[in-house]
Amino acid sequence: MSEYVTQVSVWFNSEGASPSIVIKKMLELGFIPVRGAYDFVYEHEQDDMSESDLSESILEIADALHKALKGFRVFYTLDTHTKDESEYFPLADIDAELDATRKELAEMENEVE
Repeated sequence: MSEYVTQVSVWFNSEGASPSIVIKKMLELGFIPVRGAYDFVYEHEQDDMSESDLSESILEIADALHKALKGFRVFYTLDTHTKDESEYFPLADIDAELDATRKELAEMENEVE
């Protein structure tokens, strides 16, 4: 079998916990903030998971997420696919690319002056 990721979308509620608190909890659980159709991704560590291992892992993640977000008044969805089927861009990678672009632009501006 392939490597798997569990993707999560979170819907915030103005009467619930602030986004920063929810994001902190998600990070504590090992989720990675991403850009794309989903808000967070959990990358399963085991490369070749059996169907049984995958089912158990998804259930553990779902239970942990439910427990961590209980009382926060947010809605969330979980979706698990192989890494190959999922297209997402970790925000850390996007931030690194932006920093590199900013440095290039600054160097170009310095050359012009």
